[in-house]
Amino acid sequence: MRYLVFIISILLLAACNSRVEKPEEPIDYEAIRLDSLLKVKAARFAEARIYAADLIREVIENRQPGDRFRALDVDLYSSVLLPGHYIDRSFMPMWISHPDSLGKVQQMLRFIEGAEFHGLIPGQYHLAKISGLYDEIRKDSSLIFNGNYLANIDLLLSDAYFILASHLYHGKIDPESLEALWGIRRNKAVLPFEVHLKEILSSGSIENGFRNFYPPHPGYEAMVREVRKLHQMQEGDFAVKINPKMLSVKPGDSADYIADIKKKLEFLGLYQTDTLDNIYKYDEKAVDGIKKLQELFGYNTDGAIGKNTLKALNMPVKERISQLYVNMERMRWMPDSLEPLYVMVNIADFTLGAFRGSDTLITMRTIVGKNYRETPVFNSKITYLVMSPSWTVPPTIQRKDIIPEVSKSVGYLAGKNMKVFDSKGKSIDPSTVNWRRDGMRYTIRQAPGALNALGKVKFMFPNKHNVYLHDTPTRELFKRDERTFSSGCIRIEKPFELAQLLMADMPDWTPERIRQSMNSGSERTVVLKSPVGVYIYYLTAWGGSDGKIHYRSDIYERDKEMLKVLKDKPAK
Repeated sequence: MRYLVFIISILLLAACNSRVEKPEEPIDYEAIRLDSLLKVKAARFAEARIYAADLIREVIENRQPGDRFRALDVDLYSSVLLPGHYIDRSFMPMWISHPDSLGKVQQMLRFIEGAEFHGLIPGQYHLAKISGLYDEIRKDSSLIFNGNYLANIDLLLSDAYFILASHLYHGKIDPESLEALWGIRRNKAVLPFEVHLKEILSSGSIENGFRNFYPPHPGYEAMVREVRKLHQMQEGDFAVKINPKMLSVKPGDSADYIADIKKKLEFLGLYQTDTLDNIYKYDEKAVDGIKKLQELFGYNTDGAIGKNTLKALNMPVKERISQLYVNMERMRWMPDSLEPLYVMVNIADFTLGAFRGSDTLITMRTIVGKNYRETPVFNSKITYLVMSPSWTVPPTIQRKDIIPEVSKSVGYLAGKNMKVFDSKGKSIDPSTVNWRRDGMRYTIRQAPGALNALGKVKFMFPNKHNVYLHDTPTRELFKRDERTFSSGCIRIEKPFELAQLLMADMPDWTPERIRQSMNSGSERTVVLKSPVGVYIYYLTAWGGSDGKIHYRSDIYERDKEMLKVLKDKPAK
């Protein structure tokens, strides 16, 4: 037994003193090789970037006075931001920051292609050159180490960014070149586009970065989405051919052309057929579709299919796209910051809205200038009201409207409660005037009262056009779909409500006192405690905050000229 214990002890001691030899790990020569290749690749790319920086420096520094910067024989548009941007970065390229990353180039290329949906022309932002360069490097990856390639694609991408960002933010067309059509002051902040470029390239999405430059008005992006959708619908577009004289249908009636109307409503996404549908019957679903169409075009939603409704139904998709293009540009001209309380009048929509921030306080119908006495586009501040106003007839109206009537019958003036005054302000008997020869030597003034053309109150804001908002005795005209009946000024549907809103911070002016003063028959001027911004603009299409797209008739035929200018090349 002792012998057995001795043997076990010897074995245990031997086990404790023995060393276990670990096998040597094999050397990963492939990993070493790949690591070396990556280091070589990084070194070659860094060298190419330095060479590209030297080439960019040459482009920036060697430009002759009066010349444009150029890349690949292409004129670059940005003469201020481009050099500042590169000088700030020691001329280093930035669009391709890693030898295996073309993501930002691809995203920018896609955004330039999508500029079409903003009403801009992709080809005017170096699309062909950038697309060609991108295709080249996709086919030949060694170009990533070519400094000349890196310099040219970087210059083209940066220039495309600056001009596209500017066009989205300020607008492509200078509205001052269309002063007769647009007189609203921009009041836009100066954006540091070069700072935004750095942020965009360090972020995940080029498209999201460009959203910094979109107009802040609700519905702009809905318009972009609508254009994308309409582009896909162009080939399937068709017109419903009906003689307008044959249009006489009420809900529940049947007619052959109802089938085509339903088909067009379905094409526009305003109607959905089913297996139980009687295609020739003007049923409730079809009436509802027509009412939706009428709402989107600003017509009375009565479901009646008349000339205007048929015109809206048949508005070509291509025309809708063009109208959206033009009005996206107009939105880019609008100021970003407005007064705490402001009034907006869309001439083409025949509506006025009063707003506090983004909250709508009141809306109403308006009547605007005839197509030969167009209401101008401009902005100002409402500073005072005139209760029970008199009306001094403007020279143009006196010459074109009043004198012809007085020449027929001198009693016309008395019937309109108008009096005649000479140059010294003395009242003159109108029967003693030779109106055809001397009519313009006199001033004609209409006294306050029920017949006064300005109604019971006018809202005044300084402007060179002598245009203002006012009440009107001809209330029945507000029921019309298109309301171009004034001589340039804007007649409003709810004058008392607007006066009450603008004077809300004047406690002495109670609603009862305002109404009494409006009906007093004695003219009185009331200066507002807080002037209110007023913006008179012209939009024939826009997106609502709910995403719905609204269209209006181009009553002054301004869209066609705008579209033509919008297609011109950017100014150099």
